[in-house]
Amino acid sequence: MFFYARIRYNKKKHQSLHTKQVTTMNGSQEELELAERFEIAFNQIHQQLKAINGFPKNDNFMELVQRSKQKHSVIRHYFDNLKQYAKLRNALVHEKIRDDYYIAYPHREVVEEIEKIKQTLDQPPKAIEVATRPVLFFKTDSHLTKIVEAFNRFKVSQFPIYGDNQRFLGLLTNDGVVRWLSQNMQKGCIELEDVRAADILKLEKNHNVRFLSENNSIFDLESSFERSFEQKQKLKAVIITADGSQHNKPLGIVTTWDLIKIDRYGDES
Repeated sequence: MFFYARIRYNKKKHQSLHTKQVTTMNGSQEELELAERFEIAFNQIHQQLKAINGFPKNDNFMELVQRSKQKHSVIRHYFDNLKQYAKLRNALVHEKIRDDYYIAYPHREVVEEIEKIKQTLDQPPKAIEVATRPVLFFKTDSHLTKIVEAFNRFKVSQFPIYGDNQRFLGLLTNDGVVRWLSQNMQKGCIELEDVRAADILKLEKNHNVRFLSENNSIFDLESSFERSFEQKQKLKAVIITADGSQHNKPLGIVTTWDLIKIDRYGDES
């Protein structure tokens, strides 16, 4: 049970007034404090959910939780808890007899848990924490043979390519390599010795890549993929740099496959 109700009742007439007061108020101060802490944390979470969803007209708590669940792993992780807390909050607020008299009080463990959720929403994990690190990237003059070896060794399907001064030029994918090979093969043979990354990039599609700073949160990361989905533009990767600029050294990279890590991260946390 997430909460319990303590029923108040009149004492027997032969009890003294002092006994009534002591019995009636026993533990009530602690209960009131727990109820107040719960309400404060709940209201703060409600405000955070409004902000996450762009302050919509329909700001019903459970409606916001349902919408946020589709976008953010942290909300998915705590969904069942938040649903129960909404019920408890309704019991506390709507069935309150007077300002200092509740019909139900939250357990201390429940209060500590909702405060933990509030803290997590205040300071969500950084996107860099779920990114693949370090980022293996190549320069425009890197030999194709080295890149093909890296594809095989690291079992990935794309590498960022950089020019001078850490200037990001695009993603080199295994599909791009196959495309180049098919166009340059002669009589079943092909010469790879002088082929560079720049040669492959000429045949690559204009892949959708976004950049975040190392200070951006998991919420920012998930929102990047969500916006791309809404715009019907497949997001191939999010690259994380120190300041979010595409012309700085990559510190981490996140692909759609890495999004699975975010749900696992929440379970491990």
